[in-house]
Amino acid sequence: MLKQFNWLCVAWACLLCLGFEERPANAQGEERTIRLVVGEQKSFNFPGMTKVVMGNSSIADVRVVGSESIILFATGSGRTTMMVMRHGKPNISYTVVVSKEDVNTLMAEVRKLLGDREGISIRPIGDRVILDGRAFTSDDFTRVQEITKLYPQVTSFVKINPNARKLVADQLNVELQKAGLKDVEATVVGTKIFLEGSVESKQDLQKAEMITKAVGEEVENLLTVGIKRMVLVEVDFVEIKKSGQDHIGIRWPLSFSGDANWNMTWSFPLKPSGPPVGTSGLAMSGETAFGFGMLFTNGYARVLAQPKLVCASGEPAEFLAGGEVPIVAVTATSIQVDFKPFGVILKITPTADRHGNIQIDINSEVSDIDRSLGVVANGIDIPGFVKDRAKTNVTVRHGQTIVLSGLFHHVEEKDLSKVPLLGHIPIIGEVFKSRSFREKKAELCVFVTPRIVNPETPKILKMISDVKSRYKRARDEVSFGIFD
Repeated sequence: MLKQFNWLCVAWACLLCLGFEERPANAQGEERTIRLVVGEQKSFNFPGMTKVVMGNSSIADVRVVGSESIILFATGSGRTTMMVMRHGKPNISYTVVVSKEDVNTLMAEVRKLLGDREGISIRPIGDRVILDGRAFTSDDFTRVQEITKLYPQVTSFVKINPNARKLVADQLNVELQKAGLKDVEATVVGTKIFLEGSVESKQDLQKAEMITKAVGEEVENLLTVGIKRMVLVEVDFVEIKKSGQDHIGIRWPLSFSGDANWNMTWSFPLKPSGPPVGTSGLAMSGETAFGFGMLFTNGYARVLAQPKLVCASGEPAEFLAGGEVPIVAVTATSIQVDFKPFGVILKITPTADRHGNIQIDINSEVSDIDRSLGVVANGIDIPGFVKDRAKTNVTVRHGQTIVLSGLFHHVEEKDLSKVPLLGHIPIIGEVFKSRSFREKKAELCVFVTPRIVNPETPKILKMISDVKSRYKRARDEVSFGIFD
């Protein structure tokens, strides 16, 4: 009896060894049972594996990766078996149990992945999640398809809205207009969106590309970089000078001039009681300068320079009406001559946008040579300069005029002349004084008027016509004529 019991124990032990010979690497502790949730996937390692057979692929499916690894996909709820065949070793059988996932948890995950997509709804039906509606962009539709591949319990009935691309193109046009790209338009041809038109610069082209990327739709860019706008800048340098001289008082001569005669006669009485005979005296003759004056004089002078420059938007332009004076610099080994410009100098860089706004960098200068400010170095006379300069950056509308600066100079002088001694007497001394007042005023104003133009603009055509007519008159004046 005891021997029979021992043999039963040995047989039972052998059966246990055969039934639980090996477990998957990631399923330890599950006793040949693999438990998954619908939509879950796991990888396993089987050394010496030759083949894997799955009982019901609608519950779980397997994919072989490499020579010893597999990936197990849980596709539906239920129970099935998986047989792993190995080279030179016994086959291994596993029970695969796939349970359903909570539909509310699944909906939360899908909603998190899908995000806020207009036109697409999420709702549960039984143990499944249904996606329905119309996608307004191809990006939304692609995202829905990826979610259904990731979760087998998710079913999609989403379709692309037939007007989706038209709506995207309309929204794209709104954003392009906001960005100031008025000559750019998004159009739909078949199933594609095209960006057509022209931009002025590469910066505008990059701006259009950034806007198209933001809509999340594939757009064919057919934009071209066009010719830049032309800007006409009219600058008026107006220098107004005023000088005045007032003379009030009595102008006395500082010296007397003329002829003087001195005659003297000695006389004595012929008789003691008679009158003397003879005369004596002083006689002077000549002219003296004497005057009483109230004189007021005023003078006005206006110096006007009107440079006009036409340049491309965003490009610099320069103007010089004047000359250059040589400045000699002497060193121990060489003599260097630099030429210093003077006169009316204008440097501008205008930039025009599509809304008629013109931003312009202006550097204007009116200068002249002033020998009184010069210096002498190494025996060389170096002249000085007087300058009125304005440098600024402004933004104006097309055709508007602005005043950049009003530089004002004011000089007052007073001269007093009086007769010595007499002119120092209070009150009475005013009769022997003369005052002269001189006043000098100068003001420089810079007026700037920018305009957006093209070769066909009437103002440009008029400028060309005026130049041609002046040239014709000058040519006629220097040509031969019988009435010269």
